[in-house]
Amino acid sequence: MAEELARRGAAVAIAHHRAPELATAVASRIRSAGGRAIEVDGDLSRVDDNRHLVDRTVAELGRLDVFVANAGLTRWAPFLDVDEDTWDAVVDLNLKGSYFGAQAAALQLVAQGEGGRIVFSSSVTGTLAIANASAYAVTKAGLQHMARVLALELGKHRITVNALAIGATVNERNLADDAEYGEHWAGVLPSGRAGTPSDVAAALGFLVSTEAAQVTGHTLTVDGGWSGIGVTP
Repeated sequence: MAEELARRGAAVAIAHHRAPELATAVASRIRSAGGRAIEVDGDLSRVDDNRHLVDRTVAELGRLDVFVANAGLTRWAPFLDVDEDTWDAVVDLNLKGSYFGAQAAALQLVAQGEGGRIVFSSSVTGTLAIANASAYAVTKAGLQHMARVLALELGKHRITVNALAIGATVNERNLADDAEYGEHWAGVLPSGRAGTPSDVAAALGFLVSTEAAQVTGHTLTVDGGWSGIGVTP
């Protein structure tokens, strides 16, 4: 996502939480390609850290035009086994963090007076039920409705708010769960393959573009057709 935004000409602030090596690697690739990028450490389940992320971005890059609430985590467990600590960890980052991150971003965008874009990273689990992901799924459903209600309130400021419903995607986290993740999902997806980070980044690129000025309060699904059938490997 960060590299796609940089490719489109954005200077990018890359948030991370105690993972500087990952943020540095992305920032280095952006700089090597001639772009601008900074790295900001913070726990985005905390309201103050979201505000710091926006403040640091504006201080170092000059302004804010796009805010992508992409921080999130998954905790797999049967509903009957989910404890309060698990619920709080998932909800505090995925839902509360995204909410107050969007608020911090919106306050800056309104002050600038030139509109802007806010995009939430949701999931197809926010629409279709998957066993053992109840806490995660609730937060992802919440992000889709959050996009709708914030689009209503922020539209008068020319700020669009949308969500991405991301499906099966081959990335490090999913490969850690299942070394043959791509092969397993390819067998059930109408598209014939699992998604890639570049598929998601391309959809993000559209939502933040000038061509998407009339797209707001919408959830764009990037899942290879999975949500039309709901079959799991």
